[in-house]
Amino acid sequence: MPNSRIKISYAAPTNFLASDQWIQIRTALDQHLPLKMLNWKTTDGTVRTIQELEVDFVSLESLKDEGSSQIPSSILERPLMNMYFFACEDSETYRLTFKKMVKDWQTSISTKRNQEWLVVLVVRPDARASAGAARIFAMRAPVLDKVKTDINVDKKKDRCAELAWPVAADDVTAWTDFISKLKDGIVSSFESAVAARQEEIARSESQQQVPGWNFCTYFILKESLATSFEGMGLLEEALQHYEELEASFFQALRDKNLPWFGNVGGTSPGDDSRSLLDIFQKPYRELILNNTITLFDFRIYLFACQMILLAKQERLLDVITKCHLFIVSFARSLRENERSFTTFFLESWIYSASLNIIKQCDEAYTQFTSLHKISSFTLQYSAKRGELVHLSRYQLDKIGIHLGYLPNKPPFSLCWHTSGEEITPRFADGQPLNSKITRDELIAALRSKEEFDALYISTTQRAIEYYAEGKRRKFALRLHGDLAALDRCRSNLQTAHQTFASLPAHYSASRHKWPPLEAFMLARALDSHTKLGIGKDNTWLDSAVAFLGLCCEADDQTNVIGEDVILPQDTTITPSQRKEYIMSLLDDVRRVADGSDDEIQKRDHPSFSLVPTTGIARLAGDRDGSFLDIVVTNLLPCDVRLDRLEMELSGEDDEPFSFVANGSLCTPGDNYITFFCMDTHAGTFHISSCSVWLSKIRFDWVYNSNDGPSPISPHVSTPLSGQYPLRLPSTQQHLVRILPDEDALNIKLALPRSIQWDADPAVMLELHTGRNVLQDVTINITSPTGVKFKLGDAELLEDSLGNSSSTSFLAESSQVSLKNLKSQQVISFSIPHSAPPAGGVLLATIAASYQAIDIVSAMPQPRRKLRALKKISTAVPLQVSVMDSFRGKTLISKFTVSATTHLQVRILDTRLEGGNGLRISAPLKTSRRVPMIVTPQRQAHFLYELTSEKARYERETLYLHVLYRTLREEIEARLEKEVSKMFKGQYEAGERVKAKLIEYLAADGGWVQQYIHTQELVLQQPSLSSSENELCEGMIAVIESLKSPQSASNDSLNDKMQQRLIIPVDLPFLHILCAVQIHLNADLDSIYAGQPVPVRVEIATSFHWGSIQMTKEAKYSMRYVVQESVTDWLVSGHKRGDFVATDNSTHSVELTLVPLHHGELVLPTVAISPLSTEKGTDNQSHGPPSIETYHVHAAQRILVLPRGGRTTFVVGMGGDA
Repeated sequence: MPNSRIKISYAAPTNFLASDQWIQIRTALDQHLPLKMLNWKTTDGTVRTIQELEVDFVSLESLKDEGSSQIPSSILERPLMNMYFFACEDSETYRLTFKKMVKDWQTSISTKRNQEWLVVLVVRPDARASAGAARIFAMRAPVLDKVKTDINVDKKKDRCAELAWPVAADDVTAWTDFISKLKDGIVSSFESAVAARQEEIARSESQQQVPGWNFCTYFILKESLATSFEGMGLLEEALQHYEELEASFFQALRDKNLPWFGNVGGTSPGDDSRSLLDIFQKPYRELILNNTITLFDFRIYLFACQMILLAKQERLLDVITKCHLFIVSFARSLRENERSFTTFFLESWIYSASLNIIKQCDEAYTQFTSLHKISSFTLQYSAKRGELVHLSRYQLDKIGIHLGYLPNKPPFSLCWHTSGEEITPRFADGQPLNSKITRDELIAALRSKEEFDALYISTTQRAIEYYAEGKRRKFALRLHGDLAALDRCRSNLQTAHQTFASLPAHYSASRHKWPPLEAFMLARALDSHTKLGIGKDNTWLDSAVAFLGLCCEADDQTNVIGEDVILPQDTTITPSQRKEYIMSLLDDVRRVADGSDDEIQKRDHPSFSLVPTTGIARLAGDRDGSFLDIVVTNLLPCDVRLDRLEMELSGEDDEPFSFVANGSLCTPGDNYITFFCMDTHAGTFHISSCSVWLSKIRFDWVYNSNDGPSPISPHVSTPLSGQYPLRLPSTQQHLVRILPDEDALNIKLALPRSIQWDADPAVMLELHTGRNVLQDVTINITSPTGVKFKLGDAELLEDSLGNSSSTSFLAESSQVSLKNLKSQQVISFSIPHSAPPAGGVLLATIAASYQAIDIVSAMPQPRRKLRALKKISTAVPLQVSVMDSFRGKTLISKFTVSATTHLQVRILDTRLEGGNGLRISAPLKTSRRVPMIVTPQRQAHFLYELTSEKARYERETLYLHVLYRTLREEIEARLEKEVSKMFKGQYEAGERVKAKLIEYLAADGGWVQQYIHTQELVLQQPSLSSSENELCEGMIAVIESLKSPQSASNDSLNDKMQQRLIIPVDLPFLHILCAVQIHLNADLDSIYAGQPVPVRVEIATSFHWGSIQMTKEAKYSMRYVVQESVTDWLVSGHKRGDFVATDNSTHSVELTLVPLHHGELVLPTVAISPLSTEKGTDNQSHGPPSIETYHVHAAQRILVLPRGGRTTFVVGMGGDA
């Protein structure tokens, strides 16, 4: 490119230029270069910042005068700024000496177009003056003002600057004004020059249709603007102009309007090996100006200019990427004129251009040190270098195939696909070769196969190194396969076999999976294995099985290597030959697997897929178990006999079970096979794995919902895909639903119908034999939450056959065993367990193993298993509190029952039992009594009277029995009953209706109060979707039947839903019971306020509810205190005193009470407390006695009358005094 540094001219008086002062100023000025941070505004208003600008200072006298050359030149070839320096001390000297010089210089410069100018006044401060700024300004201001007045014709722009010297030598700020005006002048001059050049370009573009218009002249004109931008550091603008030139060239190329170019080119010596990015290797601009440049040279020059600009921006990755694309695309264009080139010209040009680009980019990379710290750039740069070397290696493939050094088969024939050509080898049969290529190593390769092999290997290894550095592992592995193929061609079978055998393991990794290439490597490994005569062992078996999978996984629609790559033969393969080969390979695989001692497991093999036809299994009906219809797809082109097929399902407890099918012949495509599971399961399960057996080879597919696409049906495109389209399973197909079998063996888990608080917690298991006649069944129960079940303490609760049952029940520490069970028999038993977990929810896994008897043959059937995860709530929904009141030999207990959860509980009955010698009575119950509903806010109260004629010497425990059921269980039972009646034999429809109604009940609580009071369950019909319209009629019938009132106490389902809670209650133990009674010794009808009333206070003591031995001898020191109410009574007498309490004794005290006001008054109360501890006959203390006091007169009220009297008043009636 032309010189791109801008020029600035300078002029000065002759004596000044010859002075030391100018030399010093010139040297100091160079220290401020290059200029930095210049702002240039584009035509659209965008501001571009020029970071650095290189400047050349030239003498004005050394510049040639502007001529009228017709050759467009760069804007920067002429000065953008002209400067005049002079030194003056006073205005008189300026007027007499320098004014004319400055004016003459200004006149000469003003005639130059698009050039700015600047006058620089050099000021020398007086030596005697100090460095103060005021003295300097006072001396120079008059001269500076006169210069500005004389030269600033344009008042808007100041073209005069001052430079204090030698102050500027040490003070950087002294240059600020000068540098600022210098940069402004350069930018202004450049803007005007660009505008003028753009006008010329626009004028030339408008004349394209005028005869005589020349594209080459236009190119030089527009290129001059691009080089100008480049010199100014505006690389983006320069690149944009080259791209516009390229677009104009392609438009002319499409229009076939290229009379300015010579021939295609490429025939000059060395054209095949020249560097692609060297614009000085030919006089390209001269050739363009002379209209003698070829298309070959023009394209290379234009592209090289663009790449140089990208390199200057340190966009090295863009350079190497665009170079690769240019080589491929330009070579495709040159191939249209291949006959005009020498033999192997294109191969040599691509080979040389690729390697030369790497060399030039590496040289630039060493200079751009900032790129070395970017790891991502280094990886991508190495990978791009690998692609270029790989491209050059492809040229060796072409040359080798043409010369007969390499066979025209993959992987060597892949080189044709990169160029889209199909070529038959030209010199393989000894035809004469006349090539004038100039690349030395290629010339040597043409002469000798050994030289060719050495070059081929070194080039391939170089590409491998670059790919490895760039983390392109699978490309590197592919090239290793190419080297192995070369060894195979050269009969180095042992080396080739080792390489081919080792490479598939790398391709099988998920990160580097490349099925076509892995298939190729495996095919070559099998072929090499056969040719070497090595015995077929497990290593061969692994390769063969992997190859069979890849025969299904290779994509025939994007297969760039052809079917002949899949098979080891070197001829074109027909479908029948392909099928025959795979059948033969399968026979060998089965034969080798039969001889294996152990089972061989293969994961995620793509040859087969297993998909349920529907998501619902079919019940067997006449026996326990279910069938599942599965589509087994054989993706191989031949029949395959599978010895066993299995689909494993998992449920909530993650305990898998399997559907199994015995040996089956699978034809290519879909095969519908029914699998059977003999175990009893119900619910929705997900497919956890699938397995098929071919001899001792087990193919497994493990499904995990978090792994992305399902391996159950691999998503592959195969050569058979057009004939047998694959069905990709949806998420629902990963789930299988098994409906409950009402006649199958079933075990239910619940709380015992009777729960006693002071007993060990337990659960109840209810075994239903269903249709089965069982020889024996063993049951085990565990909990994932750590609860321990005491199986050895299990107790039989109920047998539906009663006394006629022959079932034996055995509880062991590890299991519960039952034998000789009949069909439709129900047995329930309880199992104690440790404390349940916090939260009240118990998870339990029930595992049962049973053997049924065939009714017809009376022979035992295969042993079956039953496993289920159950969840029950162990929290009791009730809480009970009690309040006791003693009355002589009678105890009145008030029990308060409330709910502990939000669930409403119906209390059906309560009963209090226990006690020796107690008579327990309760209020009479009528037949019209309705069971009560309790909630946390709504309580129920129950009273019991306990009478004991004998003294109580020991503490005793009573038991309160509470019979209840929750309202939720009651509602669900009614729904179950009505739905089962309406949808008999339609299990799935009934479940959907029940779920809809329960959802509605949970969302709207308006039915609750009406149901509590009337037992009528009034519901509105829930909204149904279009797919549920068939349920409408049955749902309406269920809703109508629920409206009928049902007795809460006589429901036929009560026995199943009722729960009994047995609560231990301690009988109160009391040492001393005191009964206080106040006797009034006065007429109760004539008691007046203020009138003293004599009373006798009697305190009766009894040890009936807490007697000790030798009761008659027991004595207690007691103290009484009359609680005086100062507002009602005034007490006179011994209000406080001590007495000795014995069994059935009475202590009396005489007092006087004075009522303080009239009305109905309550008698005063008496507080009694013990003064001594309990003592027996041994005179030993037994602790303070417990005491309770009740007042016999507690409900008595005394009527106090107002005090009576008479008063006389004299009232005057008038008259004389």
